[in-house]
Amino acid sequence: MNKTIISAVAITAIFVGWLILNPGNTFDYVVNIDQEVTRLESEFAALDVLVSASRLTSVQATAAKVRIIARLDNISNAASESKKTQLTPEQRTQLPTSLLRLKSAVVQYQTTLSAVEDTAIEADVKKSVHSGGSRHLNLIFADTIDDVEETIRDSIQNYEADVELDAQVDAIVEKVEAKKAVAGEESSAKNTANTSGEVVKDESDTDEKTLLKQEIQVSR
Repeated sequence: MNKTIISAVAITAIFVGWLILNPGNTFDYVVNIDQEVTRLESEFAALDVLVSASRLTSVQATAAKVRIIARLDNISNAASESKKTQLTPEQRTQLPTSLLRLKSAVVQYQTTLSAVEDTAIEADVKKSVHSGGSRHLNLIFADTIDDVEETIRDSIQNYEADVELDAQVDAIVEKVEAKKAVAGEESSAKNTANTSGEVVKDESDTDEKTLLKQEIQVSR
């Protein structure tokens, strides 16, 4: 009888200990982030071969952008879910490592990602994704990085990011935003010019009609 009680107590203690070390399904989310980063690295390497050989087609680029956005969405969602519970020591080690790999991949394959962005058919991308289809890949990456980093800062004391790597990522994002701003200004100037042209044309038509009326009155 005593052995039975002791065994039951031991099993309960082991179960409670497991729950403490593995709260909820957080471990799954952290592993999911790591797996998605691994898949992104493989995707980038394959795309890099195509870009280097000048063989990346618009169809391939479009499909690649859709897949990349889906993986980034998965990472962001997993990061949000993992914030809800306490990370284990193993998770607190794994998550920053995954984030570091994600940042490094963005920097290392920047030329390839830019080629994908420029070659993809944006209208087809929008049809395949619920959100983010019209945004530059680098900006979506930046949001995902922020999501994961926010989770890390909330869960890990004294977390220190790689300052040099962060500076490189920031420079990439700033370049895209600057290019986007210039494009917006050019579009605005073009629209203004078109509107001005229409106004001038309307005024010209009005003047012609006025002159015609005056000629008719004189002829009478």
